[in-house]
Amino acid sequence: MMRRLSLLRAVALDSFLSGTRDKLFTLFSVFAFTAVYASVLAGVMAVDQEARVLSDMGLALMELTALAYALFSASTALLREAETKTIYLVFSRPVPRGLYLAGKLGGSLLTSALMLAVMAAMHLLLLRLRGFGVPDCYGWALAGSFLKLAVITSFALFVSLFSTSAVSTLVISGIMWTLGHFAPEARFLAEKAEGLRAAALKTALFLVPNLQLLNARDASGSACALPAAALVPAVCWVLACYLGALWLLRRKEF
Repeated sequence: MMRRLSLLRAVALDSFLSGTRDKLFTLFSVFAFTAVYASVLAGVMAVDQEARVLSDMGLALMELTALAYALFSASTALLREAETKTIYLVFSRPVPRGLYLAGKLGGSLLTSALMLAVMAAMHLLLLRLRGFGVPDCYGWALAGSFLKLAVITSFALFVSLFSTSAVSTLVISGIMWTLGHFAPEARFLAEKAEGLRAAALKTALFLVPNLQLLNARDASGSACALPAAALVPAVCWVLACYLGALWLLRRKEF
C-alpha cells in the first residue's frame, strides 16, 4: 500500500513540477495578472456597482485562464510522453496504469489549484488597493471553479486517449464546457420537444455535466455553499472519466 502511494505521489509530483516549469504557466500567469487588472479598469466605470463588477469579472477571468491552461495540459500530457517515448520507459517498470493515470490527473489538478490560488491572491490584492474587502462567497466561488476544472480536465484526459490530435481534444472539451454551462436551458428546450427528438435530446443531455450548478458567483449569504446536488455529480463525472480513460489506456500497446 505504501509503495502504491509512493508511486502515485511521484507521478503526480512530476506532472505538477513539469507543469509549473512550463513556459506556458508563466505566460498564463502574466496574462492572468493583466486580465485581472483589466477587470479593475472596468470596475472603475461601473460607479456604484464597482465592487460587484470587480469581483465577478475577476473570478470569471481567473476561471477562463485556468481552464485554458488545464485543457492544454490535459490534452497534451499523454501525447507528449508518447512522442518522447517516456511513457514506454515508465511502463517498462512495475507501475500500474491506474496509478500512473491518477497521478497525471492529480498533477494537472494541483497545477490548476496553484494557478487559481496565485490569481486569487493577485485579485484580492487589487481589490484591496481599490478599497474593497473580500467579496461574499469568494471562497465558494473558487471551490466551484476548481470543481468545474476538475470535471473538464478529467474529460479532456479521457478524450485525449482516443482523439487524433491535441487540437481535436481541445475542441471537444471546449464544446463540452460550453454545453455544461447551458445545460439547464438545453433541458428546458428538450422538455418542449416531442417524440423521438425529445427522447434523443434528453439522452444526450444526460451525458452533459451541469456546470451551472457549480457557479457560486451569483450566490449570496447562506446560499454560498455548494449543494450536494452539485458536488455529487461533479465527483461522479471525474470518477467516470477516470475509469473510461483507464479502460482506454489499458487497451493501448505501451
